[in-house]
Amino acid sequence: MGRGFRIDHVGVTVPDIDAATAFFAAALDAVFLYDVRCRTEEPRSTPEVHGYLGIPSTMAQGAIRMLALPDGPGLELFEYLGPDQHSPATPSDLGWQHVALYVDDIDAALEKVERAGGVRNSDPRALRGVEAGEGNRFVYTRTPWGSTLELVSYPTPQPYLLTAPRAKWAPWPTPDDARATPVPVPAPAFRTAVLGWSGATTFRRGGVDALHPEPVPAWSALVAAASRAVAAVFSPRRPRRASIDR
Repeated sequence: MGRGFRIDHVGVTVPDIDAATAFFAAALDAVFLYDVRCRTEEPRSTPEVHGYLGIPSTMAQGAIRMLALPDGPGLELFEYLGPDQHSPATPSDLGWQHVALYVDDIDAALEKVERAGGVRNSDPRALRGVEAGEGNRFVYTRTPWGSTLELVSYPTPQPYLLTAPRAKWAPWPTPDDARATPVPVPAPAFRTAVLGWSGATTFRRGGVDALHPEPVPAWSALVAAASRAVAAVFSPRRPRRASIDR
């Protein structure tokens, strides 16, 4: 049996596939894998294409290119041609509206993104609540064409690990997965609960854990204690990989 759902790649529609390739290579160390469709091929604009892609009849599918991140899912770049293309989504729009990438050094990564033409929305900010911990930070940036790209780093194990059934990402595909007899993947070495900690239900509303926007001192102390406890359980650190949501 398989290991369940895993992120294979993230699709990103861009205005210029070559310029986007150059940005992702410079900003994120992405590498070119292959072209699914080249610019030299006739754009596809048939009722069948419009139907299975769910795009307006005025639009045509152009070039498609697959890149790979150093440690994470692929990035599939798309060019579409036609008059009914909307501007890039913002975090308040409905749908899959940003990509979050884990980085070991958020300041160095942010500088690299900016050198490549990206723009930060703000300075990096501390993660809070069940994601809090020393050095745990995130920052939203914009690509040169306006799409949202988040950088996130959490060198300190996060308190949610004390009660969650697993970490945020599943085992990632490896070259062994392509072999006829894959090498068995060991079970995750993390625990599902630690006795004496129940903070994850403190602010639970409607079946979803809701974090207080400004944690009260008692909650902050609980988070700090939980972070230390998790750090003791999860040592050494697990390899970091790309995540998809924030």
